[in-house]
Amino acid sequence: MKQVCDMRLASVKSFMIYYGHPTAETMSRLKQTDLAIIEPQQYTKEQIDELRSAGTFVIAYISVMESPTWNLWRTNRLKPDHYWMENGQRLHFTAWDSYLMDLRKEEYRELLLHEIERMAVAKGSQGLLLDTVGDIDDYIEQPFLREDLRAAYRRFLMEVSSRFGTLTLIQNRGFESLNVAAPYLHGFLWEDWRAGWQTNDWMLQRVRRLLSAKRSGLQVFTVSTAAESDSGKEAEALQFIHHYAPDGYLTL
Repeated sequence: MKQVCDMRLASVKSFMIYYGHPTAETMSRLKQTDLAIIEPQQYTKEQIDELRSAGTFVIAYISVMESPTWNLWRTNRLKPDHYWMENGQRLHFTAWDSYLMDLRKEEYRELLLHEIERMAVAKGSQGLLLDTVGDIDDYIEQPFLREDLRAAYRRFLMEVSSRFGTLTLIQNRGFESLNVAAPYLHGFLWEDWRAGWQTNDWMLQRVRRLLSAKRSGLQVFTVSTAAESDSGKEAEALQFIHHYAPDGYLTL
């Protein structure tokens, strides 16, 4: 599995995830971390420049396989065939008020690229957190469709790398897509990390896979919201960079 290495991530020792609106207090907190994952639509270019001037590496969130309804910029530009259809119906996630999208559609991928350019690159973000990639594993039952979507995801990553070659790319979960994505990724985020991976076969297999990728240059981040005292210790023992977010991502 070929891997790219981003030396800018090599010096990162701490990170935070914050998707809320920037206030004076949250800006101050974000300036204290090495890397901040933010929702770029909430920020001005000047605010991102301020974080960068303080030494914080700024990563912009983007949802790849889902379109949340709150993202009005994207929602207003979506077309009916951009949505993933099952039995003639769109697949809606009530918990997040979002829809599963069809990444195989070139026009949808182009819309994502336009969003990246407008919301992340133009505002000075230094990288992307590619979220909801794991939906390919979790919600697509037919193996041939999963493979089609992974191939489309790879094409999307190729397009991102071609147009925005300086961006650092971090994928959130989507373990089964890691092999096709690895040549374009610099980091991997294991959201919902838990303690006890040594005795959990599912976790054990994925830890081994990430350790192999890490030896090739992939930086691994973990985040947990559960109050498990050992989760951070176990992550750090593996030399993963851990963040504890007990109140979610809208509070720091």
